[in-house]
Amino acid sequence: MREDGDLRLRFAERLRELKDATGISVRDLEAASVRTPRRRAGQPPLRLKRGTIAGMLSTTRPVCPEREHVEVFVDTCLRKAAESRRSLPGELGEPAAWDRAYDDLLVRRSGPPPAAPARRVPEALAAAKEVLADLVEQQWRTEARLRSLDDPGPMPVRWRLTGDGRLLDHPDNLTPRTAPLTVSSDDVPALARRLRGMRRRRLVILGGPGSGKTTLAVQLLRELLATRHEHDDEPVPVLLPAADWDPGTFPLLQDWLTARLARDYPALRATEPGARAPAALAGRGHILPILDGLDELPEAARTAVIAALNRSLGDGDQLVVTARTSAYREAVDGAADVITSATVIEPDPLEPSVAAAYLRRCLPARAGPLWERVLAGLAGGPPGPLAEVTATPLGLWLLRAVFIAPNADPAVLLDRFPDASALRAHLFDRLVPALIDARPPGAHPGELFRPRRRRDPEEVRRTLTTLARHLTHPRGPDGSPRTRDLAWWRLARDTGAVTPAIRLAMGFAVALTITACSTISTSILSGSGAGGLMYGLLFGVAAGGVVAPAARAWPGQQPGYADLRGRGRRPGPAFLPARGLALGLAAGVAMVLMMGFTVGFGAAAYLAGAVSALTVGLAYGFASGLAAWAEAPTRDGRAGSPQASWRADRTLNLVRAATIGGTAALTSGLTAGSAAAYTDTPRFGLAVGLSYAVTFGLTAALVAGRHHAWMAFVIATGTGRIPRGLMPFLDDAHRLGLLRAVGPMYQFRHAELQDHLAGPG
Repeated sequence: MREDGDLRLRFAERLRELKDATGISVRDLEAASVRTPRRRAGQPPLRLKRGTIAGMLSTTRPVCPEREHVEVFVDTCLRKAAESRRSLPGELGEPAAWDRAYDDLLVRRSGPPPAAPARRVPEALAAAKEVLADLVEQQWRTEARLRSLDDPGPMPVRWRLTGDGRLLDHPDNLTPRTAPLTVSSDDVPALARRLRGMRRRRLVILGGPGSGKTTLAVQLLRELLATRHEHDDEPVPVLLPAADWDPGTFPLLQDWLTARLARDYPALRATEPGARAPAALAGRGHILPILDGLDELPEAARTAVIAALNRSLGDGDQLVVTARTSAYREAVDGAADVITSATVIEPDPLEPSVAAAYLRRCLPARAGPLWERVLAGLAGGPPGPLAEVTATPLGLWLLRAVFIAPNADPAVLLDRFPDASALRAHLFDRLVPALIDARPPGAHPGELFRPRRRRDPEEVRRTLTTLARHLTHPRGPDGSPRTRDLAWWRLARDTGAVTPAIRLAMGFAVALTITACSTISTSILSGSGAGGLMYGLLFGVAAGGVVAPAARAWPGQQPGYADLRGRGRRPGPAFLPARGLALGLAAGVAMVLMMGFTVGFGAAAYLAGAVSALTVGLAYGFASGLAAWAEAPTRDGRAGSPQASWRADRTLNLVRAATIGGTAALTSGLTAGSAAAYTDTPRFGLAVGLSYAVTFGLTAALVAGRHHAWMAFVIATGTGRIPRGLMPFLDDAHRLGLLRAVGPMYQFRHAELQDHLAGPG
């Protein structure tokens, strides 16, 4: 793989040398390429897009360009050089020499492009791919069951190639015979075969609100996973919310994929490549990213994502994107470009007869006369609100959830709603109580469709409304909701829960605790309450002054990971001497200095320093080993769901507090207490040791580490900024079908449900 990259880099450097010698810019090269005659008679003009040119010239991640692109690139440069009467040195001006160089560097010596099916994958990386594929498959098998995607079967939505030519790439860049592409959501294997048959596997799924874009993407993901072993070295499809990608922070798609894989699938770190596994999988084309909800980004960000995708995609890179049609059209217009070589499909509205047939499949065999009247009116009656609502998968799902699942009386559907919006609003209003009635609580872990406890419908609606308004308002400049992603670790930041007053109160509480412990222990053990009060105030103010500023960063931190299960792990906790040695030496030096300035630099001071170094070094070495063992994920680690992510970060915070805080308390208490006992009395030494233990143990437990998302979340719930018991509530809402899980984040089951609950801003 490295040799192939070196060969592509050498060829990219030669192309860059030709461009520089010609004196042409990338913009001018793009514009001039469409006017360059093709070498083979009858071939239409080929425009080299800026993204394609950038990939050909890249000195960091060069692509393996297609021969026709190289031909147009070279011929355009030669034509422009001739027009400006520039002489090109050596073989730069000889087309035959470029043909030989292409064959020598990119065909004969390096073989097929890296994305070709025949490439060999290192055994360790192949094993990491299998771990990821298993994690993704389990994640979406559970989610598909919760969304009832296969019960009784997929909705029969027909998808066709878009008729808007502005959204499609040049025909030469698309797979031949794409035009008759027509597939159906109830025959996803056919769509998977069409995708695999594309010269470049890139698909954009467009549609209006509630048209089934995400559902089709999930179905495609599951089909590709189920059949991937029938095809050599296929990438692993991973569905990710497009709104989470900030091209300003991650200019290349592969960089963002690396960060998301590391966060969402920590079990990858348990494979042989270790922490390098996400970057290796993303950077070498082993991931098929399915970016869901491009329309959920602000308009300017959508344009940036289009440009970033074209910068990032090499010849063999694959991609699936979902978006609302209008938002994608605006993004394409803003970027003045489309996603290179992407096939774009859109849905046809569901015919009333098709919708009626699907609803009949969801009903019992004997549905009753009222349902027969409803279905007959839908299938054969004049167009009306019911036909308009059921023209989308969202409307069908609402009708099924509100009337069929709880076995409700459908007589209201025979009434004449004034329009489709009134009927849709009625369905949304009845959705929460209908789902609660249809799914009573269950305690068995395998009952995915049952909440853990009985919820009051009004309370559920109020909480969901609060969350919907939080996610929606303030809206973006283009009127879009602020976000669709409900990430538990962002709630403390977004609600401003950790205020300066809260941080000041935390610092005061720490100071008060330390002062009280020091005063009480000194009074009882040595009879000198005034000395304990002085010690307590000094240490308490110092510790509070450390904790309060440190808490400011907690709401912005990402969740961490810790798993205390021993199954599937590498060897257990280990002693980490390097960490222990560093801290031990620091503690020893500090003890020598403290004793030297109080009782003199004698044998006692150096002995105390040696004892301190040994005690601190051993304790911290074992504590660090235990913490590292807890943070090392297992192959069975499941931090991909919101609940698992929350529990994993909670475990990390508690383990870190117990190990690091306990170590700090033990070592500081022993060393300071021993020194005080040596210079005074054992009782005074015990009092001093307790004061030091509380001070340093409490401070270290609160400020150590880089992941405090759970602690910020606890503060937010404790101060009432977010509802108490939110995580169990979100889990029940997910089980009821009101929310969906995408990795470690929740979203409303349908964006329209969020918009309905949020109301106007």
